[in-house]
Amino acid sequence: MTFETFIPARSKSVLELIGEAPEDFETSRKDFQEIQPDCKYIVAEDWTKVKGQFDAILVQSALIGTLSSKKLVSTIKKIAEHLNDDGTLIFTLDNIGHAENLGAILEGKPPKFRVTLTHEELNNAIEDAGLTVLRSLNAGRGVQVKRQVAELSKTELAVFVYIFTAYKSEPPKKTLIQTLIGESTVCAPIRVHMPNTFFMTDPNIFIVSSPVGKPYRLYEQEQFDERVFINQRMCFPSFAVGLDFFNILRKKGILFISEMDDHPILWEDDYEKTAWINFRAVHAVQTSTPYLAEFLSQFNPHVKVFPNHLRRLPPPRNFDEEFKAKRQTTIFFGALNRDGDFMELVPILNRFAKQYGNKLAFKILARENLFDALETKNKTYVGDRQKYDGQFISYEDYEEAIRSSDIALLPLRDNEFNRSKSDLKFIESAANGAVALASPIVYSSVIKDGTTGFIYHNGREFISKLNTLIKNRTLRRKVAEEAYSYVRHERLMSQHYEERLDWYRELLAKLPELTAEAESRIAKFIPQFNDEIAKFRSRFSRNPQERSSQIERNLTQGAEIIIPE
Repeated sequence: MTFETFIPARSKSVLELIGEAPEDFETSRKDFQEIQPDCKYIVAEDWTKVKGQFDAILVQSALIGTLSSKKLVSTIKKIAEHLNDDGTLIFTLDNIGHAENLGAILEGKPPKFRVTLTHEELNNAIEDAGLTVLRSLNAGRGVQVKRQVAELSKTELAVFVYIFTAYKSEPPKKTLIQTLIGESTVCAPIRVHMPNTFFMTDPNIFIVSSPVGKPYRLYEQEQFDERVFINQRMCFPSFAVGLDFFNILRKKGILFISEMDDHPILWEDDYEKTAWINFRAVHAVQTSTPYLAEFLSQFNPHVKVFPNHLRRLPPPRNFDEEFKAKRQTTIFFGALNRDGDFMELVPILNRFAKQYGNKLAFKILARENLFDALETKNKTYVGDRQKYDGQFISYEDYEEAIRSSDIALLPLRDNEFNRSKSDLKFIESAANGAVALASPIVYSSVIKDGTTGFIYHNGREFISKLNTLIKNRTLRRKVAEEAYSYVRHERLMSQHYEERLDWYRELLAKLPELTAEAESRIAKFIPQFNDEIAKFRSRFSRNPQERSSQIERNLTQGAEIIIPE
């Protein structure tokens, strides 16, 4: 088990202390450096020989698991001297009471873990060393155990390892970021779950997210110093619901943000009937592209663009080995809702397939009609046709399909919806060594034509540039390496997630002012929805004092917003 997700992703210097770790022990260095390639990551057995200061120090169980309380406190203090003032200490502790450990002891075998320290003892030692424990988490590994083990043990049998994060200085404010997820399959992994994973590596940032349709609890100020609520792509079913939800968050002093990464014009009727309250009755809006930001700013002046980024940087491609293999040149296409964009290219691709024969192959992740339209036997359908028409696969399989291809086609016709798209397909292609041949829509703002990819403006250019890419593998390699370098230095989430946190904190600092602005924006629309608002409110108790302790209703198409007493 590795622990890279507990190390603050901004860390440029990390020390991992492993003690006398077993031979099969795996450090977190490789995985963390995929997240933060600029990190100087040192692995050491003996902390007494370490020099320098670090942004984060990961102390493994093998180093501390058998220390006495006095020795443990002293060791933690000395290790903490190598930590920068705003640095984080992470401790792992194998669970002495894990079922595998207890089972081995009862059977007269050596214990699995070389540890005598308990969870409580380590927690106390961290605090006695003058550090603040920010988180105490458990990582489990379930096993089958004999009844006698379960009866004898008063510990958590399935807990494999305890993980503590501690802070050297006065910790920052305890902040909760909640998200109501309106679209969980395609957008949430990139726009919600990925940034959340990075937020949680920072001190005192806590995350809660829930899809529409699941109970959702709003937390009180006594539990967190600052609270942010993000509505991701969920359209309020009525103006009255949106207004009421805004008022609930306003009274509780919660920062309310709308997250939108597709053009709302696709659901224009739904937004029109609610006077676009999704974007008016919030403190601010976050989105993925400047084009979307310009559109959304007509409803709310506080719009911030957070482009899409990658969680990790894949290893660079070994083009030398690939060239030795003399395999086919492979063209990849994989995108949702771009049938028309791709279909325009099919006649050209069929001519290329006939011209190059077995020297050219295709990998297609899309609807079957696109795959079937290619007139060649040298084609692979990526995905399971029995699931979602083959369009959804694991990200690992998607990434491997790109990585085993040489050219990635990124066509987008010029229309309102496509102009709002992000450049994520290029970033994913570049990170995995496939050279992008893309339309100017969206991609001309990020691709340096001929340097990090290729842009085509018409069919003639598409034919010419695709022909060059198929024939000239040396050029492909040069462009692929330039594009990979661009992603490495500019398009990783570790380089940008703090921008979101900084923006949230800026908004929180002027929350009363932003609330007044939001109230002013929606006040002018209230008269035209008076009847709707009255009917909505009549569904609940007429006694306002009861309102704060009741389950508020199916607020958003089935999501219960639970207001604690």
